[in-house]
Amino acid sequence: MDKLIGACGLDCTACKAYKATQANDPDAIAQVAAEWSKEFNADIKPEHVWCDACMTASSRKCGHCAECETRACVEARGIANCAYCDEYPCENLSRFLSAVPCAKSALDEIRQGLTA
Repeated sequence: MDKLIGACGLDCTACKAYKATQANDPDAIAQVAAEWSKEFNADIKPEHVWCDACMTASSRKCGHCAECETRACVEARGIANCAYCDEYPCENLSRFLSAVPCAKSALDEIRQGLTA
């Protein structure tokens, strides 16, 4: 399966919610909701886990993706993800990338391809 790099640089195809959604597996969705509820000390319902990837046209976005400021910014700019932004990396994204180096690596790789 090809990678789907989200607005922030995360690989949506590596996400448990995306995998369970693509498998159309309600039991796996419930399991992800339970895992995330425990991991993030939050009450995450299965209906907030279904996701077809953050930058697809589908309206199914997991709870966080649906409200993500980075995704909304990328969508408003009409670009595929933050790697294509003239302001990369902005202050908001930099805070996120400092905590998630794999996302930074993915975006940096895309940017390198743009300048090659």
